[in-house]
Amino acid sequence: MVLEITNSERDLLFELIESAHREMIQEIDHTDTRDFRKLLKAKLDLLEHIGAKIGVAHAELPIH
Repeated sequence: MVLEITNSERDLLFELIESAHREMIQEIDHTDTRDFRKLLKAKLDLLEHIGAKIGVAHAELPIH
């Protein structure tokens, strides 16, 4: 699939991914259930993967 987006759309998507990334790290840190933590980490990996795809020019997303 090829998705064409403008630079401003890409920037907004990246900002949303960064925000979700920060929130997910906090949620992982506060989660006691191992299965839920595993699910959150899988989602975090997916967020990082998507962020890397759209944020080639952005290096702000910390890889966990």
